[in-house]
Amino acid sequence: MSWERHDAEPGNPLGWSLPLLPVAGIRFRLHFTFALYAVAALLMASAGPAGSTPVHGAVTAAYALAALLVVILVREVARALVVRAAGGGADEVMLWPLGSLQGIDPAPGWVAALLAAVVGPAASALLAAACGITLGFATGDWHGAALPDPLSASWLSNPHPTWIELLWILHWTGIQVALLSLIPMLPLDGGRAMEAIIVRRRGAFDAPRLAATASLAVAAGSGIVAMVRGMPTLLSVAIACAGFAAFSLWKLRAGDSIAASQGGWRDPAPTTEPDDEDAEARRRAGAERESRAAEDRALDAILEKIAREGADRLTDAERAILARATDRRRSGGR
Repeated sequence: MSWERHDAEPGNPLGWSLPLLPVAGIRFRLHFTFALYAVAALLMASAGPAGSTPVHGAVTAAYALAALLVVILVREVARALVVRAAGGGADEVMLWPLGSLQGIDPAPGWVAALLAAVVGPAASALLAAACGITLGFATGDWHGAALPDPLSASWLSNPHPTWIELLWILHWTGIQVALLSLIPMLPLDGGRAMEAIIVRRRGAFDAPRLAATASLAVAAGSGIVAMVRGMPTLLSVAIACAGFAAFSLWKLRAGDSIAASQGGWRDPAPTTEPDDEDAEARRRAGAERESRAAEDRALDAILEKIAREGADRLTDAERAILARATDRRRSGGR
């Protein structure tokens, strides 16, 4: 396996990834930010100053990174399967250190989007319950083992059997991921839930713009808190989410420019009707206008998706709508 640019757009930083083995018929890819985080974590754990990271030693850090990969795979496999069952799509999923960046597309509507957002926390809760109960019974330590401090790995300072330590690292890592993912910033679960709620109140067109703007604001606040409290993990997450939100806004504005330049794709409704047009003809004309309006709304969503993810992410149905709109424009709107 080698690193490759999966996205055909040269300007898309979401493109560099490493293919992983398929899981449940879903192809997973590892984004390059995971490799950057892994290198940074290993360096900080082995050569960084004391107290710079809760995990000490390259071996323990490697265990924690392996546990992180397992945790996000469990979460995203569960999310992809639920989204598929609810009528969405999930064929090729891009992973970063806190979940999926792209590739999981819920069915239209705010309920489906909210369902996709809550699957991650639900999977984390089940994983934490299984690990915590096992550790509690195995060690008899229900406070430090079953309910670990997410900011400290000092529990590992005492000797334990290897399998207990590995299970504890998996449990501790899963709790960290679950807590961080609840922050309302895209592309975290909290940000996806926020976007779903905005879809309900403002519609699918405004939602990604408002959610990305809100993510920038939350990222700024989280970054300030992280610097004041000395929380490097939170600071790195805030910076990453701010970058994702800023890039999303840039892509959405690019999509707006594309849509504006293609204004001829929409067919204006006739302002007048012949006086002698009978009721049946008016009904057919109204139905035609409604059909064109629905197609235009679908075209808006397709242009937005192209701007956000690239044309190669379109489904066959979306490509067909785009082709019909193009043919309509070329034929002068007929």
